[in-house]
Amino acid sequence: MEKQTLAELGELAFIRRIRSMMPREGGSIIRSVGDDCLVVESPADRPALYTTDTFVDGVHFSPGFGTYEEIGVRCMAASVSDIAAMSGIPSYSLVSLSMPKTLIVDDAVSLFAGLGKTAERYGCPVCGGETTSTPGPLTVTVTVIGSVEQERLKTRSGARIGDGIFITGFMGDAMAGLLAFQERKNGFDRLKQRFLTPEARVELSRELTGSYSISAMIDLSDGLASDLFHICEESGVGALVEAGRFPLSEDLLKLMAQTGRDPIEFAVTAGEDFELLFTSCDRAVPDFSHVLDLPVTRIGAIIDPSDGLILRRPDGTEHTLTVRGYEHFKS
Repeated sequence: MEKQTLAELGELAFIRRIRSMMPREGGSIIRSVGDDCLVVESPADRPALYTTDTFVDGVHFSPGFGTYEEIGVRCMAASVSDIAAMSGIPSYSLVSLSMPKTLIVDDAVSLFAGLGKTAERYGCPVCGGETTSTPGPLTVTVTVIGSVEQERLKTRSGARIGDGIFITGFMGDAMAGLLAFQERKNGFDRLKQRFLTPEARVELSRELTGSYSISAMIDLSDGLASDLFHICEESGVGALVEAGRFPLSEDLLKLMAQTGRDPIEFAVTAGEDFELLFTSCDRAVPDFSHVLDLPVTRIGAIIDPSDGLILRRPDGTEHTLTVRGYEHFKS
């Protein structure tokens, strides 16, 4: 049976079909989908957080790698990760879909289902947005609204000389998963899943800021080199990272060996992990530990800004850490 396209169904019927996946009024939601704006109660005792991300077919995702539902999962988790990076609590989300008329309706619904169920899991249900047609490509824009207590708000600008540099989880696994797809490698299912369905570290972020004194934090979306540069630039400091301390998974090391790549160089530039990169002078933070069953590893220290960003390899040689993560319009 031939599947129906959006051109055949129409915008209003599509909205009616996905509206049942969205929350109704009640609790803190005063007015949800069906009006010009989402209306919610707002706590007056804490800063509000708003973040918006746009994802474009062929740039941020490809239907050739994973399902439309997994694309939705990935887009929402990546957006929620920005809230986690500031130790916030996500509350609501809005989604705008620019879709080709030839897109199969079931695929469009699956995309929204991935967005919606992921938003629900993080406590920020999709409460509205926009749909529009486009000659291409498929574009997904996600806005997430959250809040954070003033004393737990973390920015990129708080790092100080002498702070340790820490990272959660493993470095480079998500991009290694994409590489495994691109190289048509059999196996490596864990790496592929890390790319398709990343995790926003909301709970981990809250646990860290509730247990330790953290000076600056960012999520690893563009790669260690780029994201650490953001912290250093905003804080007016330099950094020394030790490659011998990098948390690299056995799966990544195996894939690097098969493809002839340097795992250190790959890990430095690989983005899309959405792990947390943070700095702290709190001596209670061990050099290596597990928090909520996830590894937390000290990989370096904040140094004088005149020294710049330095990568120290396991053999002791030092090199300038070049910012080579993904940058739109240049990459």
